[in-house]
Amino acid sequence: ALLKEFGFNTVGNWADWRMAQQAGFPYVRPLEFTPTRTAMIYRDFPDVFGPALEADAAAYAAQLQPTLGDPALVGYFLMNEPNWGFALDTPAEGMLFNTAQARTRDELGVWLPGRYGDDAGLCRAWGMRTSLAAVRRGRWGSGGEEITAAARADLAAFSTRMVEQLFSTLSRACKAYDPQHLNLGARYYTVPPEWALAGMKSFDIFSINCYRQQVPAAELAKIGAATGRPTLIGEWHFGALDVGLAGSGIGYVATQAERGQAYRRYLETAAALPWCVGVHWFVLYDQSALGRFDGENYNIGFLDVAHRPYAELAAAGRQAHARMYAVAAGREKPYDEAPVYFPPL
Repeated sequence: ALLKEFGFNTVGNWADWRMAQQAGFPYVRPLEFTPTRTAMIYRDFPDVFGPALEADAAAYAAQLQPTLGDPALVGYFLMNEPNWGFALDTPAEGMLFNTAQARTRDELGVWLPGRYGDDAGLCRAWGMRTSLAAVRRGRWGSGGEEITAAARADLAAFSTRMVEQLFSTLSRACKAYDPQHLNLGARYYTVPPEWALAGMKSFDIFSINCYRQQVPAAELAKIGAATGRPTLIGEWHFGALDVGLAGSGIGYVATQAERGQAYRRYLETAAALPWCVGVHWFVLYDQSALGRFDGENYNIGFLDVAHRPYAELAAAGRQAHARMYAVAAGREKPYDEAPVYFPPL
């Protein structure tokens, strides 16, 4: 009822989607990839060329069973902010230093000879002493290996193949299980690097979480050109420091009135972009003063934990939501009065 009162049109990720399903209110839902047959080779990146990935993907897709045929479901996110995406190393480089043996390392050992032929060619190209056997077996690091820029470039290129194998396998399994709903992508924590983006063409919608002052139009326009897919922002918010919790949020301003300005500016300028199909605010209620599981205690809700709306933000939300389709159609200009933004946390 409150979402309708505020003019929202979708229940975003992390909500109790079953409640939205019962109400027939448009919603999205997250999937969790926890393979039981395929080992992880670097952080939460699986051995994607292993023989068991297809079976793990089929079991993963079966999570969609409760929402099959539901017209209120917009689509599903494959995962949220994969941990390997935060690393300084690419998945292929991380694999060499963390996993002594894997089918994906075997695949790398087959791919490199196609480029350089033998050990001597590999050593010349990489500018370091190594071998194809060392690429296939053994955990790097104990021998004092130092990765050169040339080696990193090749490992980034192979990481593209790894990312493509992961997401194309999961996407194919989900589409076979549920052909009626949208694959909303992987909610990458930021604009992905080129090696990762090149492997992300199996989604229906490309999604990132984006805690900036506005949607980064120039960067995401390039993503649209590269993938041929529109973009959905999976998370964004602005907190403030004048009332409520001491934790401001990742993006924040001084007052609740300025939160309303920041909200309208972000949403309406995004609506004016033809390739941006949605922006999902995080989150409806303030977090607990004592913190959630990781300590976050942010003033980022449309309501506080006593169920009271922040009046200025709610009013701004109603205004933006009433205008957004006219803005998207080009009949009205987006609101663009910027508040004073503080540096993001």
